Amino acid sequence: MKRITFFGLGFCFLMALTLVFTVGANNKVGNDEKKKKEKIDWNTFDHGLELAKKQDKLLVVDFYTDWCHWCKVMDKDTYGDKRVINFAKDNVIMSKINAETNKKFRFRNSRYSGRELSMMFGVKGFPTTVFMNSKGELLTSISGFIPPDKFTMILKYLAGNWHEKMKFEDFVKKEQKKDKS
Repeated sequence: MKRITFFGLGFCFLMALTLVFTVGANNKVGNDEKKKKEKIDWNTFDHGLELAKKQDKLLVVDFYTDWCHWCKVMDKDTYGDKRVINFAKDNVIMSKINAETNKKFRFRNSRYSGRELSMMFGVKGFPTTVFMNSKGELLTSISGFIPPDKFTMILKYLAGNWHEKMKFEDFVKKEQKKDKS
C-alpha cells in the first residue's frame, strides 16, 4: 500500500511539474510572438518612394552591406528598439538597400542598382542612413551607427518638418524641456 501511495505521489508531482513547464513554455511562445510582431516594416527602395509620396511621409533609407558589423548592430539595437519601431510605424516609411547589390530600383524615371544608388547618395561608409522627403529629395544622410535615442530624435525632427523651422540642437533642447515637464 505504501508503494502505491509513494508511486501515486511521485506521479502527481511529475504531472504538476509538467503542467508548470508547459504553461511557462506556452507563455514564452506568446512573448516571442509579440517580439516578432514588434519590428520595422521594411520596404524596397522603389516601393518606399511610392509609399512616401502617397502618404506624404519621410522616407528613411538604410544603406548596408552583408559584411558590415555596425549594420548588424544598428539592425539589432536601433531598428529593434521599441521607441524607434513605434515612431516609425506611424510616421515614416522605412527602406533598406544592400549597397553591393546589382538589383535594380526605380528612381527618377530610371533604374539603378544598389551600388549605383549608394554612389548617387554619396555613401562612403556603412551603415549610412539617408533621409528623404515625400518628393524623393535628399534631406540629409548620416554615416555610421546611430543609437536608438538619437535616431528617434532625428526621426521626430525630420518627420515633423522641424528642420524647416529650427536647428537640430534647438529642437533637442525643446524636446528635453518638454520631457522634464
